[in-house]
Amino acid sequence: MVTCGWPMGAPPTRAAWRSSTEALGQIFDSQRGCDLSISVNVQGEDALGFCGHTVILTANLEAQALWKEPGSNVTMSVDAECVPMVRDLLRYFYSRRIDITLSSVKCFHKLASAYGARQLQGYCASLFAILLPQDPSFQMPLDLYAYAVATGDALLEKLCLQFLAWNFEALTQAEAWPSVPTDLLQLLLPRSDLAVPSELALLKAVDTWSWGERASHEEVEGLVEKIRFPMMLPEELFELQFNLSLYWSHEALFQKKTLQALEFHTVPFQLLARYKGLNLTEDTYKPRIYTSPTWSAFVTDSSWSARKSQLVYQSRRGPLVKYSSDYFQAPSDYRYYPYQSFQTPQHPSFLFQDKRVSWSLVYLPTIQSCWNYGFSCSSDELPVLGLTKSGGSDRTIAYENKALMLCEGLFVADVTDFEGWKAAIPSALDTNSSKSTSSFPCPAGHFNGFRTVIRPFYLTNSSGVD
Repeated sequence: MVTCGWPMGAPPTRAAWRSSTEALGQIFDSQRGCDLSISVNVQGEDALGFCGHTVILTANLEAQALWKEPGSNVTMSVDAECVPMVRDLLRYFYSRRIDITLSSVKCFHKLASAYGARQLQGYCASLFAILLPQDPSFQMPLDLYAYAVATGDALLEKLCLQFLAWNFEALTQAEAWPSVPTDLLQLLLPRSDLAVPSELALLKAVDTWSWGERASHEEVEGLVEKIRFPMMLPEELFELQFNLSLYWSHEALFQKKTLQALEFHTVPFQLLARYKGLNLTEDTYKPRIYTSPTWSAFVTDSSWSARKSQLVYQSRRGPLVKYSSDYFQAPSDYRYYPYQSFQTPQHPSFLFQDKRVSWSLVYLPTIQSCWNYGFSCSSDELPVLGLTKSGGSDRTIAYENKALMLCEGLFVADVTDFEGWKAAIPSALDTNSSKSTSSFPCPAGHFNGFRTVIRPFYLTNSSGVD
C-alpha cells in the first residue's frame, strides 16, 4: 500500500491522517455531490462512468492531469486489461492510499504514466524490483520487459535485463524459456554478467530454445555468434557435433568458432596477439559469471538455518506472496558454514589446466572474525565476504571476481565485486543504513548464502590494467 503526502499545513498525527484520507475516500465512494463527469473509454467505446469533485481533485497535483482543458467532462482512454484498476486510481486521488498487487502494478504504472501521477508512477517503478523475483515461471519479468520496450521505459528495461542476466540459469530451466523473444536473447547473450554454470550449459540452453522454431536460421546463427567458444574446453568443443542439434544446421559457423577456440587453448597468448592480431581483451576471451564448482564456491550466513518447506513472507511494501524452495535449488556442494576452501584452474585456457590456484572464501560478520582470518574491516562495512588466494602466480593473469547474493535460495538479489580481496554485502532491504540496498530486495530481510565466482583474464598491454 502506498500513502502520499499531506496536501497542506503541518503534518498531522497518524490517526488524524488516516481519518482524513478515509473521509475523502468515502466522498468518492458515495458518488454524490459531483460537478465532474469521468468517462472511461476502451477502444472508442464507453466502458465505465464515474463522477468527481473538482475542489478535491484540484488540491492534488497528481490529479490535475486528468483534464487538459477546464470543463465538466473528462474522458480517460484505457486499455481493456486496466479498466478494473481505474476506480482505485480515481479513489487514490482522493484518499492518497492505494493497494497494489503483483497482478495490478503494471496497469497502475501505465495509468499513472498516462495521467501524470508522478508519485504513484515512481512508487510503481520501485515495486518492479520487488515483484520481478516473485514469479518462478519468469512470465512476469518477460511481460514487464515487453511492457518496458513498448512504452519506451528505459529504466524498467534496464532493470528487467539485469534481473534476467543474474538469474539466467533459473530462466533457462523455467517454463517460459522456450517463449523468450529473440530480441531479448540478442541483448542478454553478449553480457559478461550472465550467471550460468558454464559456457557449454549456455550453448545447450540456446540449443533447447531453438527447438521452438521461433527464430529464423539467420537469427539463430546470430545468437550462436555470441557464444564464447574459447570458454569451453577442447573435449567439450569436440563433443558438440555429437550432442548438439544446432551443430549440423550451422556446421560452418561451429567449425570456425571451434578452430578459434582451439587456438586460444593451445597457443600462448603472446603468439596469438603477435601473429593472429587477436585482441584478447575482447569479451569472447573472458569468462562470464560461471557458477559451476569449477569456478565458484558457496558459503552461508551461519545464522541461517536451511529448510525445504514452503516459505511464506510478507513483503515490506508488497502483497503476501508464497515462495517455493524448489524455484532456485541449493547446489549440490551446499555447505552450512561460513568458510570454504577450493581450487580453480589458473585460467580458462587449456594451457593452464594443470596449474591450480587455491582460494579461501569466508563470511565475516564481526571485527573479531576479520582479525581471525587476517582481514582489516571497519564496523560500517560488516558483514563482508573475504577471499584469499595462494599459488598459481602469473604476471600475465589477473582476476575480476564476483560475489552473488542469494535470497533464501530463490534468486540472485545482487552481484558485487571483490575489491582488495573483500566483497561488500548490501542490505537485503531498504533499512536506511549506511550500506547500499541490494538491487532486488530480499523479503526475508537477509541473504542466506553467497556464491563467489573466480574470473581470470589475460593481462595484456592493451587491457588498460596494470
